[in-house]
Amino acid sequence: MTETVIFDGPMHVHYGFIWLHPEERYDDFVSGRPFAEQVNGLCGAAIPGLLDLRTGLHTGSVPVRVLLVDSAPPLNDAEDIVEVSFRPDQSVLWFGGFEGGAEITLPLGTYRARWSATAMDAGHEVDTVLDDETAPDSYELCFWPESELRADRIVRVGSKTAAYWHSTTTPGDAEG
Repeated sequence: MTETVIFDGPMHVHYGFIWLHPEERYDDFVSGRPFAEQVNGLCGAAIPGLLDLRTGLHTGSVPVRVLLVDSAPPLNDAEDIVEVSFRPDQSVLWFGGFEGGAEITLPLGTYRARWSATAMDAGHEVDTVLDDETAPDSYELCFWPESELRADRIVRVGSKTAAYWHSTTTPGDAEG
């Protein structure tokens, strides 16, 4: 399996989220409902071209890796794992939150995206880390090509934080 690292480093989060989106269309997404019609509450993909990713940590920097692989990878050891379909309409995307982020490039196409979280409960309990502190939680976002869009799915739930977020989305509930 060929693996390309698209991003690997700290990502500043505030309110426990990271977004992946075309930068100039950010305002279009603010009023949307990225978790509408989904079963998972960690990776919202209901708005085309956007991923809304939840973290346990409320504020501070968390370690995140973003990978592109050529086929579905084996599951990693993360406590919480969800998968969604993703079809970007631009190859250059903004990956970040309110305070900073990074421009990443993902070739146009249809992908399956896997959001893997480790130690979400510990991140939630700590709530905030300062610049000189290390977040207890970490994340990986992995993309691979898929021929068609499929429904999201919860692969693994190991934390109370993930279970809470999954309980806030109800299939068919546009408020998700």
